[in-house]
Amino acid sequence: MSQNPSSLVPSSNQLGKLRTSDDLLICTACGTQYDFTEGLSNCRICDDPRQFVPASGQQFTTLKKLRSDGYKLVFKQDEDDDKVGIGQRALLIQTPQGNILWDLVCFLDQEAVKKINSLGGLRLIIISHPHFYTTWSDWSETFHVPVFLAKADAEWVNRSVAHSQIGWVEDRHTTLLPGVTAIVAGGHFPGSMMLHTATPNTKVPTLFHADTIMTVMDAHTPDPGRPGHISYTFMWSVPNMIPLGPEQVLQIWRAMKGFGVEATYGFTTVRYKKGDRKTIPERVLESAQMFVKSIGYEEHAIFSEGN
Repeated sequence: MSQNPSSLVPSSNQLGKLRTSDDLLICTACGTQYDFTEGLSNCRICDDPRQFVPASGQQFTTLKKLRSDGYKLVFKQDEDDDKVGIGQRALLIQTPQGNILWDLVCFLDQEAVKKINSLGGLRLIIISHPHFYTTWSDWSETFHVPVFLAKADAEWVNRSVAHSQIGWVEDRHTTLLPGVTAIVAGGHFPGSMMLHTATPNTKVPTLFHADTIMTVMDAHTPDPGRPGHISYTFMWSVPNMIPLGPEQVLQIWRAMKGFGVEATYGFTTVRYKKGDRKTIPERVLESAQMFVKSIGYEEHAIFSEGN
């Protein structure tokens, strides 16, 4: 019998004490950390067609070198909600039940640990997909908390799990804390996850979607949700512009269907405003239908879907 992932969640926030693998190689393009101190010439994450090798070629660094080069984590308070963005992409979600770190950046130093400790520490870490696995083992060791990953993407874990806790998420919907649900939607990767938080964990019901769905420019127009205007798109590879197929788009929609959502967090944020023509789930569905039609499918099960 498989272990219930939520059983790994500690009873309260855990304060961190910096524990990092300073000499292990880190890909400078995607931030993936490997169990090697030398001898790597390729990054298997970047070699996968969802990602890319920069024009300058494959290069590696270490946490020790990044610190000596003066790298820092930047913390930014979200303007409209109680969240803290760390660096480029990670989000610290502050809830009444404890702090959740959604996705990761590779860099970690004492100042970052001190800042997170000042906000109460962490209760769990959950990572949407392999492009953000980065230094997951060091983060787990530092804060003594489990890292939740999709079992379907286990092949992409590039660090030993001997000294860290992994909570393998297998079901489509897994409750990690009351009102906090991991959603395995697939698409971008077989185990690509989203995270749904119900109030009062966040001020409004919120969907953290990473690259499972992508926000587009038209989502931010003054009158969003107008007929014929798309808000989200669905990509197998974002940098290489390879779209998902219609069955994968339908799978993503059905995974999130039924959840109340008034805000989405990806690389940009979308919020429902009073007076908007459509709710956010309606905008996601309409976007999915427009996407499927645009890639040549006039008939598909997604056109029969409703909220």
